[in-house]
Amino acid sequence: MTWVLFALAAGLGGFVRYAVEHKLQPVGKTGFPRSTLIVNVFGAFILGLVFVAPDSWYKVIGIGFCGALTTFSAISAQLMRRVTTGAYLAAAQYVGLTLLFGLLAAQLGLLIGEYIFN
Repeated sequence: MTWVLFALAAGLGGFVRYAVEHKLQPVGKTGFPRSTLIVNVFGAFILGLVFVAPDSWYKVIGIGFCGALTTFSAISAQLMRRVTTGAYLAAAQYVGLTLLFGLLAAQLGLLIGEYIFN
């Protein structure tokens, strides 16, 4: 049963990523990748939340949903687009915001998860 839920969660995570990417296309001269930032920060929060949850929850939501929602390859591709077009400030802002907000979201999720599951 866990495999079925895992597959459904992964499909949902991929769909959410696609929907956000479709609705929030990069804007401006540097094309700041706000959609990738949003899904990765949201994914970090959810992953922190289920990190202390029962193992089956972590597998389904943490690995399945968050694994499909967030990807390191998307961060890398967005970063390389900025670097190769000479938008170094936008690249630095993107990396900094991704790390800062991702870590804060994961910590917040972990704190809430500990409260809920412990």
